Amino acid sequence: MRNRWVAGTVVSVATVLSGTAWAEGGIRTDRLSEKALARWRSIVGIVMAEDAGGRPLHPSLRRLWDTVDAGDCAVFVELPDPKSRRPYILGRFAITKIDSDGRARECVLVMNLPAIDRAASGPGAARKDGFIPFAGLGKRERYAEVLGHELAHAAWSFAAAERTRLTMTLPGEVTRASRQVLAAQTEGASPEIVGHARELERLSREVEDPAEAAEAVVWAEIVAGQRAR
Repeated sequence: MRNRWVAGTVVSVATVLSGTAWAEGGIRTDRLSEKALARWRSIVGIVMAEDAGGRPLHPSLRRLWDTVDAGDCAVFVELPDPKSRRPYILGRFAITKIDSDGRARECVLVMNLPAIDRAASGPGAARKDGFIPFAGLGKRERYAEVLGHELAHAAWSFAAAERTRLTMTLPGEVTRASRQVLAAQTEGASPEIVGHARELERLSREVEDPAEAAEAVVWAEIVAGQRAR
């Protein structure tokens, strides 16, 4: 039985299983220690915050949460140890198991809190559209912004089978293409390799753009919520 209230795009290995007794869907905290669970609860508190009229203070973040939590896929939250070998990854959503129909059934949602604490939030961190992640946010609010980004990845991936497949296969393809380009640097990469790398870059933006757009909306709502309090 999952712990709903104390509940948590890169794919390394996706396992296809048929006739499996799947874990109950929704956002799950089975893999969190008691200490990590306490930190997770504080983040969930921001998701669930309401105004004096009982309306969600951060409606877009709440909608993303509700969409993922109501789904068939079990999304296991993981908060890496501060000494993680990937200190610069802020968050990650990964599909780890799918059923025979190609639907995601088990996933992980990683929140690297120490890395989020260290992430820059000044003008130098601005994205191409001018958005500056974390600007004006406190510690817990920064975590909530990253959570919104990763929940958006999950919601986008679950919406259609072709999106699930793209989320599963793209990271491995990008890694292989990068190695091909690096290996060919001395002699120059072939037009085929360059073309393939550019297509993968386009697909990567197709996956990432919706999450970045959702993150910017979540950020704006959190800033407005801070002012309202």
